[in-house]
Amino acid sequence: MNRPVRTLGRRRPSAARSPRKPRDELILDALERLLSKAPMSKLDVEPIAAEAGITRARFYAYYTSKNDALAALIRRMIAARSPTYDHPDSWFVGRSPQVRPRVALRNTIERAIDVAWPHRFVLREACDLWTAVPEVRDAWLNVIEVSTTRHEKAILRERKLGVAPSGYDARRIAEALVWQSERLCFRAWAQIPGAMSKKQLAEVCLEAYMRMIFLAVDPDPEGLRRGRR
Repeated sequence: MNRPVRTLGRRRPSAARSPRKPRDELILDALERLLSKAPMSKLDVEPIAAEAGITRARFYAYYTSKNDALAALIRRMIAARSPTYDHPDSWFVGRSPQVRPRVALRNTIERAIDVAWPHRFVLREACDLWTAVPEVRDAWLNVIEVSTTRHEKAILRERKLGVAPSGYDARRIAEALVWQSERLCFRAWAQIPGAMSKKQLAEVCLEAYMRMIFLAVDPDPEGLRRGRR
């Protein structure tokens, strides 16, 4: 008589557990969920820990304060956004001579806003607290510095190609664009009355970039090159 094969101790593939996130990541997930309901000023470590399913004491094994956790959340969100800027079609990476600057910028700006929008409550707090909270200031100013450097390099590239005219210091132009975008987006993220929609943000940022960098609405990327022949 044949006996059935025993499977005691074996786990069916369908029942296999998915790998759990590290606890510090679960804390950041919990904080982001809570920020969609209340600002940092209304939150304490206790509800953040409870949302993450841990004790208050356990929270302090990973972060020194709620602001330390927010700074870590900002860094994580920005790291997740980096592929947007590094995308092969990103204006920051480069631009094919056949692609008009306005098209390249529009695609990049819209993609960046789409990626940031689900995290707008985190970004709201970053924009609001960076002047008052040292941990947040350091994290946010690093974000601004990285973004400004990317803008500066792209502006210098367009000038070298002869598509953007030489003009005022590229670094200062980059800083102006980054900080202007930060303030405009903050109004939307904080849901301030009269703030722009996602679509309006993209359109206004696009116009500002075109007029400040290219001094034109839609310059011909091949125009100068043809003129030199």
